[in-house]
Amino acid sequence: MHRISGVIMFLLLPFIIWMFDASLSSEFSFAKFKAVFNEGCGFVPGWIIKLVALAIIWAYLHHLTAGLRHLFMDVNHNVVNKEFGKSSALTVLVISVGLTVVLGAKLFGLY
Repeated sequence: MHRISGVIMFLLLPFIIWMFDASLSSEFSFAKFKAVFNEGCGFVPGWIIKLVALAIIWAYLHHLTAGLRHLFMDVNHNVVNKEFGKSSALTVLVISVGLTVVLGAKLFGLY
């Protein structure tokens, strides 16, 4: 999963750069940026753009939590075994998906 999140972040880097540029350039570009997320862009509806953004959010959250897991394992060598590896990997997946669901609900306007 960690490799998948890295590949997603790499492939969607142009989209991330566009989002960053469009959101910070000016008030007009930010309004256009919001309109793309709400109404869509050309033949691409807004909900697909939000799903791409949600994939980016998951990739970053998964990458972050997996990185924290690896830092913990580097600091605590005596705790690391096969059972801990499986349980911590599952914990990383659950935390990253849970945080993605919360941020996805915000992205799609559920709260």
